[in-house]
Amino acid sequence: MCERFLLIVRPVCIILLYMFTITTDTSIDVFRKEILADGCRYIPLTYRIKGKEYADEFSSDAEFEKFYRKMESAGELPTTSQITPFSHQTFFEKVYAKNKCDIVHLSLSGGLSTTYVSACTGAADFMSKNPGAKVHVVDTLGATTASVPVYRKAIELMRKGVEASIAADKLRQYAKSIRVHIVVDDLKYLRHGGRISAAAAAIGTALDIKPIIVFDDEGKLEVYKRPLGLKKALRLVINDIKETIRLDQKKVWIAHADARPLAEKAAEALRTELGAETEICWIGPVIGSHTGPGTIGFVFESDSGRKF
Repeated sequence: MCERFLLIVRPVCIILLYMFTITTDTSIDVFRKEILADGCRYIPLTYRIKGKEYADEFSSDAEFEKFYRKMESAGELPTTSQITPFSHQTFFEKVYAKNKCDIVHLSLSGGLSTTYVSACTGAADFMSKNPGAKVHVVDTLGATTASVPVYRKAIELMRKGVEASIAADKLRQYAKSIRVHIVVDDLKYLRHGGRISAAAAAIGTALDIKPIIVFDDEGKLEVYKRPLGLKKALRLVINDIKETIRLDQKKVWIAHADARPLAEKAAEALRTELGAETEICWIGPVIGSHTGPGTIGFVFESDSGRKF
């Protein structure tokens, strides 16, 4: 076990011990200062605009807004970079040197990127040089806000004193219960990322198709439906949430790529029609570079899991 912080109650000093440290990459769009305040650590992914590389270190609304302004004015689409196994290894070494306990690492979906494999390789290299040290890499099967429930569950398990390997297994299972819908506004970004062909993007734009994209059990993206118009797309998503959300856990995280008015409108509909608790979050540069501005996503726990 490792010492994480002191809680002083009157003259008595109680040392709270946790069984593991939580780490993550910045595909998860929680303000970085919040991650640090939670006692967790992160390794940043990077993005590149007009030849200049930036670390994803956002901790304020203004930084997310600035990214989308840069994206719109650059005249070219941003690109993103993976984290190498060596960078992961070095990161785990620094975290372990400070905390001296097991690590549970939450990774970007292996269905979207090689970052998960890189984290596993870096963890294996780290453990081979540090006998007794353990890093448990968890594929969140998601990205951006889709990974937030897994992060919050990890903190809950850590604070309950759950052992690292058990927590990691619980998180892997829990990730499969997180249902995700993404509504894309501008198809040119999917075309740029190779998700759809140029012809499909042109036809879809002409017909005002707003594809609804979901995550499957392997954390891969697939097109669920292709409704005509944003209003119809949002209605289909809200109806699915009403039918499949866990009734004892009616919370919906709403993610947006510089589309807060739309996110607030959707949140109001969910509160009115379902009595759901809502939380509005950003889609950051790691995913926003590929979906583009205007995209909105819905994340919630479901007894149906990812079966569509």
